[in-house]
Amino acid sequence: MSTERSVCGMIKLFVSDLDNTLFTEGKTVREEDRRAIRRLAESGVRICLASGRMDKELLCVAEELGVSCHRISQNGAFVYTQSGESLLSVHFEGNLARRLFEESLKTGVAVFLSTEDRMLVPRMTEQIRAIEHRMLFPVEENPRVFDEIGRSLKPSKICLIGPIERLLSLRSLVNDMVPGQVDTFISDRDCLDLMPPGISKGNALRILREHLGIRPEETVTIGDSYNDISMLESVPHSFAMAHADEEVKRRAARTAESVAEAVEWVLEHMNQPTK
Repeated sequence: MSTERSVCGMIKLFVSDLDNTLFTEGKTVREEDRRAIRRLAESGVRICLASGRMDKELLCVAEELGVSCHRISQNGAFVYTQSGESLLSVHFEGNLARRLFEESLKTGVAVFLSTEDRMLVPRMTEQIRAIEHRMLFPVEENPRVFDEIGRSLKPSKICLIGPIERLLSLRSLVNDMVPGQVDTFISDRDCLDLMPPGISKGNALRILREHLGIRPEETVTIGDSYNDISMLESVPHSFAMAHADEEVKRRAARTAESVAEAVEWVLEHMNQPTK
């Protein structure tokens, strides 16, 4: 019996990205994936959703799954257990967030300011409305957003949506403008997230695992984008979606066509006798 199979017999936590992994472009979960996640939960494996989305969006997905889930939201800025206990909550310093948001609005791409449970813009435009359908909750128009940053608003993420070539250029500009003060993630094919430094899905997963008393080798992760790399690399049993960029796939131990395929791998290896 291989060491890999012996270790796999102790899987206790399954962590899935949402967009283009568990979540379709139609903002739903495929039925085969839903059944697989439920089957995995019924076998005793805990489920965690890890996404760049807000926590209240993750709660909606958990409800659709019919499974109580641990949650890592906004690329790791917030961590909640399935019972609702907060393990991590991180925000930008107000002046930095105001500067980043103001500079981002000059770029011509769509820009959103996120707090833990709100997504705001200073003015609703046709560009914003064309993107809003991708969200599970409405975008809020707030003309006073600049005045409220650092006061009534505690930003945790600034999201820019536009052509990927433009976003890559903007990422370089941001890193040059405030070196070491912001982390940047390509979280979707047309999305750049600006985050407080030190935030990542990998770090958030470590905090959750340590709270639950679960080792890296008892964890399986799956994702498809660059913001998933940190959690894919943090455990020995990881899956990149087959449609992911080659760089993302190189950072994972395996590839899978779907979440259901990864779940089947877990269940098969869990059923192997251990030594």
